[in-house]
Amino acid sequence: MTWKKMDMHVHSCFSVEPVPRVSKVNFRPKETPEEIYQRAKAAGMDFVTITDHDTIDGCLDFLSRHPEAKDFVVGEEVSTQLPVSKLTVHINVYGHNEAQHRELQKRREDAFAVAAYCREQGLFFAWNHPFYRENLSTIEAQEFLALVEQVDVLETRNGGRMQALNVLAEELAVRFGKGMQGGSDTHTGQVGTVYTAVPCEDISGFFAGILRGQSRIVGHHSTPRTFLVHNFLVGRRHVIDQHLRQASSRMERLRLKALGALAWALSPWIVRRHFSGQREMVRLAVSRLPELARFRSLLTEAA
Repeated sequence: MTWKKMDMHVHSCFSVEPVPRVSKVNFRPKETPEEIYQRAKAAGMDFVTITDHDTIDGCLDFLSRHPEAKDFVVGEEVSTQLPVSKLTVHINVYGHNEAQHRELQKRREDAFAVAAYCREQGLFFAWNHPFYRENLSTIEAQEFLALVEQVDVLETRNGGRMQALNVLAEELAVRFGKGMQGGSDTHTGQVGTVYTAVPCEDISGFFAGILRGQSRIVGHHSTPRTFLVHNFLVGRRHVIDQHLRQASSRMERLRLKALGALAWALSPWIVRRHFSGQREMVRLAVSRLPELARFRSLLTEAA
């Protein structure tokens, strides 16, 4: 049986996110679903998915053009939260249809409800970058570990996260006997820089192999340099170019060019701030979860 590969966390132009603290400016990846598929194949992926934020429109667009594609699986990154602590939770779901997508979105306020629905429907799902937070919420150990119990698979390597965070995710998976998967989490077309490999024949066997603990995760962690070059600067250029094409006035174009110049000038500070936030996630995880206490040395290594 041969090892099959898939980057299990990929975003296309159907993912739209507001740029923090900048009004009327959104970030949308440049790559179309078609381009994502071609890049995945060029990178040697046997199976392809797209996991856009809270939508499967990109997947449906690809399948409408390639209904015969047996190596493509619908994916979605569902944005949810833990109901008490309000900790951000992102859950990747695979192989679902439009009706199931709508039901998942109805449950977004409660990660436990999302997980319960996936189990009820027999959907393969995974908790992405489990120590991620995008607000001032904290980890409440009992609630956090209760969700770990309800999830069979954890994303243990995310191409957008520093090594310390990925190590903690892997430790959590090993300690609680969870399946492991990984993905690039690319928003800039870097498909296949992190992937999951499983010995299998088809997509159903791929998912089953992860659940049996047969997966291997390959690829890099995020570093200040890779984040700057492959994420921030690429994303900055695309955001400015995209909004310049849509600008309806000279003043708006001047504003956008000024924002682009400011982002360039502040890029060293933005990168430092980004990784400072990830180090805070490490501190929160090892201080709140007794199961990770032996990793307190990571606080020094991540500093």
